Amino acid sequence: MEKNEIKKALYKAKPAVIAKFRGFPIRQGVAIYDAVVDGQAISFNVSIPDLGHADLDEEMEAKFLIRYLND
Repeated sequence: MEKNEIKKALYKAKPAVIAKFRGFPIRQGVAIYDAVVDGQAISFNVSIPDLGHADLDEEMEAKFLIRYLND
């Protein structure tokens, strides 16, 4: 599945696809979240400095992490 197809699937998913924090350690300022969309495993590398004052939760809706989707 291509990146644009994954993005569309994440927005259309009902109920929402949940991304789960992979766990510690967080290396080089990147927290990794994993999710499964339409049977395909995907991951998000969330840059901690990019977050500003936003919170990271153990589980988040994957559509809110799309900008961090790995290629």
